[in-house]
Amino acid sequence: MIIPVRRISDLLVTCAGHFLGLNQDTSTAARRGTRIGLFVSGAFLVSVGLLIVLVPSLFVVLALPIFLFGGYNLVNSRRKTLSLSRSNLLSLSGHLCAALVLYILLTRILWVTYMTDSIVGSYMGVLKILMLQNPYGYSIKPFLDQFSFSPSFYTPRVDGSFEFHLNYPALNFLSLLPLYAVGLHDLRDGVFVFHILSVLVIFGLVPSRQKALSLAPFIFFPAFVASSWTDSVWAFFLLAGTVLWYRNRNIGLAMVGLAGATKQIALIAAPFLIIRLWQESPTSRLRNTLAGTVALAVGFLGPNIPFILSAPSQWWIATIAPYLPGGAVEVPGGIGLSGILLRLGIAPPPLFFVVLMGLVGMGSLYLYATRYSKSRYYVWIFPALILFFYYRSFPNYIFYWSLPLALEFFRNKPALSIWHFSPFSRIALRPTIALGLHSLRVRLRVPFLAGLLLTTIFVGAYGVYVSSSPTYKVEVRINSVTDPDGIGAATLLNLTLDNQTPQLITPSFFVYWLYLPYLWSSNSSNTLPPWSSASYIVTATDGVGAVPRSTSFWVYVFDTNTGNLVGQSLRLTPNIPVPALANPHFRWWTLDVGAGTQVPFGWKLIKTNIDQFTSVIQRLDQNPTAGMSLLLNYSAPAVNLEKIMLSQKVLLNATTVNLSLFDPLATSTGSQAILGVTVTDGAHEITYLFSNATAKSTFVPSAYNASAIIPITASTWTTVSINPSQAWLAQGWAVPNQVTFAIFLQANHIGLYSASIRDVTYPSSVK
Repeated sequence: MIIPVRRISDLLVTCAGHFLGLNQDTSTAARRGTRIGLFVSGAFLVSVGLLIVLVPSLFVVLALPIFLFGGYNLVNSRRKTLSLSRSNLLSLSGHLCAALVLYILLTRILWVTYMTDSIVGSYMGVLKILMLQNPYGYSIKPFLDQFSFSPSFYTPRVDGSFEFHLNYPALNFLSLLPLYAVGLHDLRDGVFVFHILSVLVIFGLVPSRQKALSLAPFIFFPAFVASSWTDSVWAFFLLAGTVLWYRNRNIGLAMVGLAGATKQIALIAAPFLIIRLWQESPTSRLRNTLAGTVALAVGFLGPNIPFILSAPSQWWIATIAPYLPGGAVEVPGGIGLSGILLRLGIAPPPLFFVVLMGLVGMGSLYLYATRYSKSRYYVWIFPALILFFYYRSFPNYIFYWSLPLALEFFRNKPALSIWHFSPFSRIALRPTIALGLHSLRVRLRVPFLAGLLLTTIFVGAYGVYVSSSPTYKVEVRINSVTDPDGIGAATLLNLTLDNQTPQLITPSFFVYWLYLPYLWSSNSSNTLPPWSSASYIVTATDGVGAVPRSTSFWVYVFDTNTGNLVGQSLRLTPNIPVPALANPHFRWWTLDVGAGTQVPFGWKLIKTNIDQFTSVIQRLDQNPTAGMSLLLNYSAPAVNLEKIMLSQKVLLNATTVNLSLFDPLATSTGSQAILGVTVTDGAHEITYLFSNATAKSTFVPSAYNASAIIPITASTWTTVSINPSQAWLAQGWAVPNQVTFAIFLQANHIGLYSASIRDVTYPSSVK
């Protein structure tokens, strides 16, 4: 049997061109919206080219063609004779090229490992399914350890524990399973496939004059995927539901159910779509609504049924119980109302936000149902608005509703003036506010009224919360803020809690300074008796949770027994001195997403000719006061030099240090592996080589690269002193603003090599 490969490929190309609208009449001129879309595509390409230039890597060879392509699109966006078809083709090509290069650059160079515990949970789900196991019965903690996550990357609860369950429905990992099976073992690659499919669907289905512009809202989404957001998957199912709605509403609702089977927040759109189904059913409204509800439920329960039947309690505890009252409360925060209130020093309980979401949801349902003809295509705005009031209003919970919204908006071109109405039109004696409303432009009336309504709801709900909450509290005083280990950030707080309540308090401590409050550990787990005071020493769990110098922060204290906020400190800005050399004892470690492993905080790990996932550094032991060990397993043919380098930028006079080293016999022989230190400003370099094969120090000057050999004793702890500052000045080199101080281990011969550094300290003469 002869397969007509060429004919099939030509047919596929023709169909794809027809779907994407790339085979239209070339005489149709591009208009303003199309030109804006092409300009955004060109700017996207140029921005990616600039990022490539700023990040030294093999991708630098792509910078020039990316710049040329971007410049070509920018120039064409100003051409008067630009055709619509050509503009759409250039916009799509430029967007896909920039998105792909940006994604690969981020995931292969800058962020080589996962960055959220949610994608680690999906990864565990995929692996457990391949092993024919139910993932809901397992903890993700071993997998977090596998990816070197530090505690600041965990999801904390207000009781001081962490959430280690897989909290998403089954399609969250089942949707990525086929892509993993065909070789996309980085789950972000599978998520990126869903994102590209979504972009192509939107581009293919919107009118030709809107195609180029429809790509503009999604230029940042490749970075979202690279940062381990998996939301492109449930957003794709929402988009599929939007597409299929116009063919078969029940299938469209089933796709929305599948979106909810991927992530529960997608189900917030379900009530609005049921109203839409009711409104768009010409006959048998009740029957059609019931059938649509069943289709929605089947879409949600279908992928979950095997796991429900296998272990119903485990599935319920993992996917449903955390969202019900009485479940373990996670720390609030985000870009929504909860984050705004945290910045104001207010942290209501989750029940407050649930009530507020309910009020906003009911108001949104009422407006959508009563003003349906004007708001039918804006259905996807309401879930994002509701989630703004969720107590964990993360950006991905809000941004990804833009995919189905963009399709509806660009495809149907609804009027931007949604509701033409005045709530006072039927009142004979109109109040003064009615006259003010009529003086507003029609397009401004609804936003004004919506803002007034939301403000009223918030003030009313918060007033109920305040009036029903106890009047007592725990006073939190910050006695001192210190950085005892010299990492350049506040890592230790001395607090005093004054329990002005008649109840026992078991405090858990959170420090808030950026996006989400970070859990800090305490030196005491004792309860605080009523009407008493106690002092606590609280410490950051890792360097990421430490408070950067000159950054304002608050301390929030929760009661682990009730999950309620019982006290908060005043806002404080720490006065932490800048260390000459950050983290010199290597006590603080955190995940370096560019290296894919934990490294000492403040230091940068660079590997040369070593696989990015190979472990090359570890703590000296489990003692937090210990140093670090460098590990080099040279197993390839002796062709390329393999090198590990740990560095940071410092002042030149900060490089006069003592190093406490442990150098095994196999290292630093000069012929196989070398342990050393380099100090460079990019133009000049001084290299110190530590050798157990020589007994005499030597120094070789040079115009640009000087080197020194320092003898050490093998297989014993040795303290060596180096003074690059003096050597630099002796060479007659100009003093730079900063230099890179680096410790390295390199090898050019097959073998297993290691070296340990306990600390880097300053001689007493320079302290």
